[in-house]
Amino acid sequence: MILAFTLVVTLFSTTVLPDASAIMEAHRKATAVQDLTGQLTYTNISKSGRKQTRTLQQYILRTDKGDYTYNLLLEFTDPQDVAGTATLTIQQERKDDEQWLYLPALRMSKRISPSKKSDRFMGTEITYEDLSGHLSEPIDDYQYTLLGEETINGRPAYKLEALPREGLRTQYGKRLLWIDKATHLMAQTHFFGHKGEHLKTYTATDIRPVGSGGHHRAHQIKMENVQTGNTTKVQYSGFAINAGVDAAMFSTTWMETR
Repeated sequence: MILAFTLVVTLFSTTVLPDASAIMEAHRKATAVQDLTGQLTYTNISKSGRKQTRTLQQYILRTDKGDYTYNLLLEFTDPQDVAGTATLTIQQERKDDEQWLYLPALRMSKRISPSKKSDRFMGTEITYEDLSGHLSEPIDDYQYTLLGEETINGRPAYKLEALPREGLRTQYGKRLLWIDKATHLMAQTHFFGHKGEHLKTYTATDIRPVGSGGHHRAHQIKMENVQTGNTTKVQYSGFAINAGVDAAMFSTTWMETR
């Protein structure tokens, strides 16, 4: 009788966790849009406390180069000494993304070599590789393992390990991911180098609905460099999803002649 009671309790108390690949597919679908615009303001904070703030306009457009590939244009609007500077990311499926940096003083665009993807974007703790990965998770390039569940910033989340598949060119040897259970957005990421050292921590907060289409977005993110003590904080505002974006904007010609 006691054995039977124990078996019943065990059956009803055991939580069946979803498959890791199903969680990541849900995450990719949760971030999917046809287009998105908005403003972001980032603040770089050095270990000593020195701050630098920049404001940008972002434009995102889904492309036909893959199932979940996007173009991203980031244009600086403030302060005046960097206004007009822009960066363009064109995602490619199963090959290196194209990325360009436009400098208005030179009136020309400079292509960012794949070997430079680990460089910091405009002095932030966010690299060019991070920019591309933030657009959509390249789930075909990684092997995922579900490690369990944890609470991040008061919200239940799935914890997963992401290991790059053989042949992938990346600055990271491993990532630990926390996917928000309610929205399937990325709540936190720990980035590790190829020697196992903890490099950076990404945290997303202030997750709220955007528009009436069932979309959610984090309105604040933070990237902490564990090695240097420097931090980049980003505040998002004015999100507009699937409201239409001019496809002509996503070219070096547009950046150089606008």
